[in-house]
Amino acid sequence: MPANLNALIRYKTINSCLSGGRRRWSIDELRERCSEALAENRGRYATVSERTIRDDIRVMRSDILGFNAPIKQEAGFYFYSDPEYSILSLRITDEGLAEQILGLLMKMRGKVNHPEMEIIMAKLCRLIGREYEPEITVRKHEPEITIRKQVIREDLHADMFPEEDMNIHYNIERTPFRIRPGIKASRPSPIRPQGLIWGEIMAAVMA
Repeated sequence: MPANLNALIRYKTINSCLSGGRRRWSIDELRERCSEALAENRGRYATVSERTIRDDIRVMRSDILGFNAPIKQEAGFYFYSDPEYSILSLRITDEGLAEQILGLLMKMRGKVNHPEMEIIMAKLCRLIGREYEPEITVRKHEPEITIRKQVIREDLHADMFPEEDMNIHYNIERTPFRIRPGIKASRPSPIRPQGLIWGEIMAAVMA
């Protein structure tokens, strides 16, 4: 499992380079593209090492994250043997992998501000059979507003994203959520057969 957001940015960048079969890429070119992507997303330029890129390729080729990417190498240049392949379209249906991804997102939650992040975490909880319990607080300057947790919980269980940012939609401030380990969801998860796709997760954490 990737240790941090930087790894996900590199995987997405390498995938963007190799997808579509437009050309083949050297290690140095992939290093440069990943360095630029990290600078754009993280605000600080730092050259990615060759060893890091080779490790990334190894992870993407493997089943560690469920990618099994068809990365081939010829004459020092890398490409996808299937130009239609993309990690962004892969579905996450394995409960063990979903639990690892959830753990990673929990570590990132203080650094990522995206309206869909909470929904994605809720879906991952449902996928692994855990109950997702957001902690809700009403804004102090608007005491007349009351929020029923059940209303929000029903939106989280709906198999769709809310049309608006939740904190705008419900006029609330959110505190870090709680996951109740060992408590099974009260009803079968409608996303269990399909799961999430990696593109949803990466779009949320890199917004």
